[in-house]
Formats: sequence, C-alpha cells, structure tokens
Amino acid sequence: MKVAGMNITFKHFPFSYFLNSMEQLGITSIELWAGEPHLYVYRNALESIGSIKKEVKSRNMDIICYTPEQCVYPYNIAAADSQWRKTSMDYFIENMYAALELETNMMLITSGIGDFSLPKEESWKYSCDSIYQLSKVAEREGMTLALEPLTKFESNLVIDTQGVKRMIEEIQSSSIKGMIDTVAMQLAGETPDDYFSILPELSHFHLMDGDGHSDAHLGMDDGILPWREYIKSLQNHHYQGAFTLEIMGSSYYQDPQQAVRKSYYKIKELGIE
Repeated sequence: MKVAGMNITFKHFPFSYFLNSMEQLGITSIELWAGEPHLYVYRNALESIGSIKKEVKSRNMDIICYTPEQCVYPYNIAAADSQWRKTSMDYFIENMYAALELETNMMLITSGIGDFSLPKEESWKYSCDSIYQLSKVAEREGMTLALEPLTKFESNLVIDTQGVKRMIEEIQSSSIKGMIDTVAMQLAGETPDDYFSILPELSHFHLMDGDGHSDAHLGMDDGILPWREYIKSLQNHHYQGAFTLEIMGSSYYQDPQQAVRKSYYKIKELGIE
C-alpha cells in the first residue's frame, strides 16, 4: 500500500506548492482533484494539463486517481432535468479524457444527489443511467471508474456498501469498482471488513479521521475514528492499492503542508510509506 497526497487540501495555493510539499515529504503518489484553481476542464484545459503533466513527471510522481469536483454546484448526474443531467455527463466525459491525457486510468465518480421532491427510486434511475453511459466510455478507453459512497449529508443515493453493490450489479460494467471513504463508511455504521465481504473488488481508498457525527474530513487523530484499525483491516485483506489523505476544512487550508505532514508521519509509524 502507498500513501497518496491530494491537492484539494492545497486549493488556496498554487499547484506547484502542493507538489513541492509532497516532494519534501517523500510522497510520490498523488490523487489529482480537478477543480479551480488547479485544473478545470472548461478553462485553459490544454495549458493546465500540459503544465501539470510536466511538473508531475519532473518529480517522478504518479497520478493514481483523477477526481473531478462533483459534490458542489453545478454538476449532478442524478438531476431530474434532462439537460442538466446531459451537461453533467458531458463534464465527466471531458474529465475522463483529461485523466487519460495525464496518464492515469482511474477516475472517481459519485452517484450525485436526487431531487428531494421525487421518490428516491426515480432519482436512482437517473443516476444509474448516467453512470451506465459513463461506463461505456470508460470501457472503450480502458478506464476504471471508482464509485465512492458519499455521506448521508451529501447524497440520498449511494451512501453505503449496499448502494455501491446495487449500482455495480445494475450497471454490469467491468469498468466500475467500489471504493472506501472512511468518513462515509463510519457514518453508515460500516467497517472495511463489510466492504471486502460485500464487494467483489476495491479500487481505491480515502483515509481521514472524522468526528463521528458530521461529514468533517479531519487529519489523523484530530477526530475519533479508529483509522489504525481500518489500515490493519486493509492489510489483512491484502489490499494492494493506494490510499489518499483527503483532509479538508478551513482549519487546514491555511497551512495544508503541516496538516498533511502530521497525518503522514502518524501513518509512517505503522510502517507504511
């Protein structure tokens, strides 16, 4: 297993500052959050992709996952409005090709959020159909779509292992694989063992601490989650992928390097680099 850094923690700093921080810590795997100001596919995409690719390669780093911003307005693949849904799918397809240009074959997706005025099953069908169409592009391009459950505060659709399992089974695409987010997992009352017992394969892992009652994404030991037990479970199940430090929040954004350093050193104490 490898630890990966994520630039979302550094979103108020230049992308080069993020890479320099990872280089200083000795972290060579990164999860690229594609959002302003670092990379947005509808603003200077070619220039941004070229610059990022050059900077990453010059430091001998790998982009292990590409994660387009999708949890805030204006994109939602579960939207009831067909035009909004199409615009959202187009956005994801653009990001898929950006990921391929950056030489990574895994992109993170979520289910979107259903209109609260509609029955959940109707919104589920919209989300399922959208992901099915994205999976056809992913299959053609040899990409993996890592389906991340959101927290119950972020979505009313895929928020636990059963939701991931159902979506995978309904779509029936080899391109879609489940993943773990420790905060969503804990809020759903689940553990890594539940994921390994229910899902055929795990493609990715987001590691962070949490406060146990909100969707806060905290640094290691800034919350109450038994994250060391989570890592031990991954080891017991011979998980071979990376896990990303997805640390977010106003208390971290002013000094993201210190936030990541603190968490990374705690993980290193477990013998993981």
